[in-house]
Amino acid sequence: MNRQAELGVLRIVLEEQYERHSIQLTLLDRQARRLRSDGADLEAASALTAATRRALGDIARALHYLEQGRYGTCGGCDRDIPIEELAHRPSTRLCAACQPEPRRRTGSGRNGCDCRR
Repeated sequence: MNRQAELGVLRIVLEEQYERHSIQLTLLDRQARRLRSDGADLEAASALTAATRRALGDIARALHYLEQGRYGTCGGCDRDIPIEELAHRPSTRLCAACQPEPRRRTGSGRNGCDCRR
């Protein structure tokens, strides 16, 4: 399958995910209105709502870039980002080689040591 066909299939998957997340957000909003008196449940619903909103934003941006023909190409090296990575993380803009290294914690232990005792 060529790259355009793969992106076409990914578009369908992303549109389905967007629809599911939209429905989930509607249900979470209804649930939050019912839970106003229970702090613990409301806090959990709020966290899930925030995560759902982030996912919707990521998917919406991916669909926007797909529409413009600018989706799936690494912003660092201009190589194609693997479809599997795009499906897993629609917001990704860099290939694995161009992703920044995870920041290491420094000075967290005694005397600036980074060991985990």
